[in-house]
Amino acid sequence: MDLITTHVNADFDALGSLVAAKKLYPQSRLLLPGSQEEAVREFLSLARELVAVESERECRLDDIDRLVLVDTKQKARIGIAAELVDRGVEVHVYDHHPRMKGDVVADKDVYEEVGATVTILSGMIKKRKIKLSYLEATIMLLGIYEETGSLTYRSTTKFDVDMVSFLFSQGANLSVVSSYLNREVSREGLSLLTKLINLTERVEINGVSVSLVEIDAENYVSDLGALMQKLMELENINILFVLIKSPGGKVDIIARSRVPALDVNKVLSLFGGGGHPGAASAKTRGIGIVSIRQKLFNVLKSKIKVAKYAKDIMSKGVKAMSANEKVFAARATLTKNNLDGMPVTQKGRVVGIITLNGLNKAIKRSFGHSRVKGYMTREFVTVSPDTPLHILQKMLFENPVGVFPVTRGKKVVGVINRTALLRSVHGTLFAKPPVIDRNVTLNLAKKMSAVLPADVMALARKIGRKANSLNYTAFIVGGLVRDLILGVKNLDLDIVIEGPAIKMGEELAKDLGAALIIHRRFGTCTLITKATGYNLRGNRVGYRVGCSGFKIDLATARREVYERPAALPTVEFSSLKDDLVRRDFTINAMALSLNKESFGRLIDFFGGERDLARGVIKVMHDASFIDDPTRVFRAVRFEQRFGFTIDPHTEDLIKNAIKIEMFDKVEPQRIRDELIAILKEDDPCRAVRRMSELDELRFLHPKIKFDSRIVKLCRAINSTCDRYDGSIFRKRSVERWLIYLMALFDRLSYNDVSSICSRFALRRSETIRLLSCKEDADKAAKALASASAVSPSIIYRILEPLSFEVILFITSKAFSPKVAARVEDFFRKLNGARVNINGADIASMGLSPCPEYKTILDKVLYAKLDGKVKTRKAELELTRKLVKKFMR
Repeated sequence: MDLITTHVNADFDALGSLVAAKKLYPQSRLLLPGSQEEAVREFLSLARELVAVESERECRLDDIDRLVLVDTKQKARIGIAAELVDRGVEVHVYDHHPRMKGDVVADKDVYEEVGATVTILSGMIKKRKIKLSYLEATIMLLGIYEETGSLTYRSTTKFDVDMVSFLFSQGANLSVVSSYLNREVSREGLSLLTKLINLTERVEINGVSVSLVEIDAENYVSDLGALMQKLMELENINILFVLIKSPGGKVDIIARSRVPALDVNKVLSLFGGGGHPGAASAKTRGIGIVSIRQKLFNVLKSKIKVAKYAKDIMSKGVKAMSANEKVFAARATLTKNNLDGMPVTQKGRVVGIITLNGLNKAIKRSFGHSRVKGYMTREFVTVSPDTPLHILQKMLFENPVGVFPVTRGKKVVGVINRTALLRSVHGTLFAKPPVIDRNVTLNLAKKMSAVLPADVMALARKIGRKANSLNYTAFIVGGLVRDLILGVKNLDLDIVIEGPAIKMGEELAKDLGAALIIHRRFGTCTLITKATGYNLRGNRVGYRVGCSGFKIDLATARREVYERPAALPTVEFSSLKDDLVRRDFTINAMALSLNKESFGRLIDFFGGERDLARGVIKVMHDASFIDDPTRVFRAVRFEQRFGFTIDPHTEDLIKNAIKIEMFDKVEPQRIRDELIAILKEDDPCRAVRRMSELDELRFLHPKIKFDSRIVKLCRAINSTCDRYDGSIFRKRSVERWLIYLMALFDRLSYNDVSSICSRFALRRSETIRLLSCKEDADKAAKALASASAVSPSIIYRILEPLSFEVILFITSKAFSPKVAARVEDFFRKLNGARVNINGADIASMGLSPCPEYKTILDKVLYAKLDGKVKTRKAELELTRKLVKKFMR
């Protein structure tokens, strides 16, 4: 049996979370521990039977095998349910409060940085398409509205707003919500509110106003939190601390913050408490109110930082204006520099301020040819570059001019005006939304002609004409479109057809004389043609019979349905838009029309071209990483390949997918393929660093750590491989990605690497090389680094059994010129060395075939490598001696 419970003194977020969790765990009971806030008690007095919650007095724990905690994870706050934690039952936690030391360790821990816990659970209910009753939706809406201050607290997120909309769609009653959240204050509460107002102290810390109230425990009421909110509204308070004193030296602290400058959760965590950035509480004993006040002020001084100074927001490079400047010319200067005002100097000294408003008045009165000294303001204030923002705000309020020269000594170094201050305080209000003209269509036909080889371009036009003749529409999609806009070579011709792609492929195969591979189940096919002599990187290659030729993939436009998270999708045929929406990122969800009348037209439903211009990796939809968690790796790969930035919301979705362990639901082979793709990038080190920042490496193995040592090793690998590829002794290409993987595995044990290779189903040859590296690399490097002379035959015996990848890894890791020189000697002279004799020569000397043949041939080879034998005749003589020795 499951038991769902929350914290004592439950609010509506706690109650709403209980109701929501019940929808996710239908075979469960609900427990409300201890007492509840007054409004919750009042609500339950009418609806307890409908909600079916149990009190601690009536709740049995003997049949509980799973505990679900909502809106808390602190053992001390869950009443009798703490017994279940001690008993070791399975625990699931859903909470929006940040994680803290001492929290209950859960088997499943779901956390999101949102305004209310109900929001998290509502999202899960919506995703699973679970229906809610009107009462359930209303209780859940009460939770979100109360916890987010009716969506006004700074902790409120877009997700909270979205879930409010969802609950409305399920029948939530806003009038009921309003009746419980906007209740009249009781006589007792009104008396306490008056006392709070009278006792409020205000202090300024680093320019931020903080309010403090001390009250005795006898004045405490259960809905003190609601009274604090009313106090903040009435007195325009942004940060409030209430200290509640009890006999015996016990002091409770309750804090609220409306500003990003202070996270009260971090403040009260130093007092053993917690909560979230906008609301937190703590309990102290035996410290004393004076000591608590002093510690609180010290903490606040360290936590509230001056975010900006005059030098950060001033208009720089502004020269002062001469007092003899003409009014017309002065206005032109201000307009050109987008300034509201400018300092005026005379004989190198600031004597006034001229404002755009003052100049306009002078011109309106026909004094445009007068000098500015007659219209400047002589009462002004200068500030230094290090004046804090809060001081500037205060000065602006007190000074009617609204323009401050910023001076260093006597020199004017900048100007600050009202607009600059307003932008610094409320910058997001001034962000210009992207202008998207849906009526303008971008055509890339000319760019296609400039970037694509002529025969590939002719092939694209041929596909378009064939689509026209069959009354289909054809489009190039995916990476080629993206890279075409970026000017990057890419000839991966991926075609989507609005129509039967297989029919299209059959017709094209006839016209082009190409081979055709058909996949009827998926409605796709692949043309293999020798119509062009280019590979996918745009480099010209020869065409040989039997080689793969140039590939063109054709697919019928389709949509994908994920039956469950991380599962492979079910495919249904659909439109181009549905085909593009299933892609991973907006920059990969564009198409180019190939039909004759619209050839080269860009189809961009989702702003991919805009995101390319902004350099942003943006996910297509919020469930993208849930549907396919491997997209997390792709996001990093594209971000680092192009030097882009992952969109903040997309990064939040990535972190969420990682937190809820989505990779545990993915076939390991798919993670392997994405990792290999990352390690095949030109500079995989940056991508691996980013993977580490996002905590992705733990899905390979929890012991893998990316640090400065790995960075140094990866750079050495890149340099070593470049030298090898550019050398005259290069005998074959090496798989660099495998060498980088060896670097990542460097601190793992042989068994760890073996386990990874097995889990991710690496090919046998790759596994052999990785395990060989673990077993042989360090011993080989130590032998090659020997200060004494090492003979060629010894170098050969050390390196010949190893793969080139392991040898290059040894060279990179050793960071030793001596090792590098000996490896170079191996590649130049020793690798693949053979003797001029064979087994027949040994047999002719009277020794019957036996295992000693190999020993004899090896010894002759070692002698040859060391220069002791140089001709076939000398090899035969040495062989005879060795044969005689074995025949004795």
